[in-house]
Amino acid sequence: MKKRALFLDRDGVINIPPPPEVRYILEPDAFHLMPGIAEAVRLCNQHRVPVVVITNQKCVATGKLSLEDLTSIHHRMEALLNAEGAYLDRIYFCPHAESDQCNCRKPLPGMILRALRDLKLDPADSWMVGDQPRDILAGNAAGCHTLHISPAPAPFAECSLPDTQSLPQWIFEHFLQKEDCHADFERL
Repeated sequence: MKKRALFLDRDGVINIPPPPEVRYILEPDAFHLMPGIAEAVRLCNQHRVPVVVITNQKCVATGKLSLEDLTSIHHRMEALLNAEGAYLDRIYFCPHAESDQCNCRKPLPGMILRALRDLKLDPADSWMVGDQPRDILAGNAAGCHTLHISPAPAPFAECSLPDTQSLPQWIFEHFLQKEDCHADFERL
């Protein structure tokens, strides 16, 4: 039986992104959760809805971060969520640069499609949540619903929220209750 899932981008959705001049999270101590994200993940966990991270990590391709260091950062992410009573079901990452022409780097849907197959998920009942247009484009290409988190909504996302603090309420009211976006959240 197929099931739904919540796909989350990492930087800007799960963790506070680094300043533009730094560009990448390069060590575990630099990883800090966004407001509301642990509660949002925990809500899905309580309703047995898989939560899957879908993240581009070009810093591996550029040599700024090793796979071992990326694993350490992801362990910190999981530890911070676990401390709040939340957990992730899977983490998928693309370590490639644009020039590698892989099919997993967002905006291409490769990571989402792999997760759909691996976990036997239904894309038509799943949501991709991201803060960048590439996240929304990947979700659309995979056949998922899309939620853009940003003060400036993406015109190709189904729904938009201004910040991650709004995500737990949205998940409870619209994802777990299986309703569409309502007027209390911006419908695009």
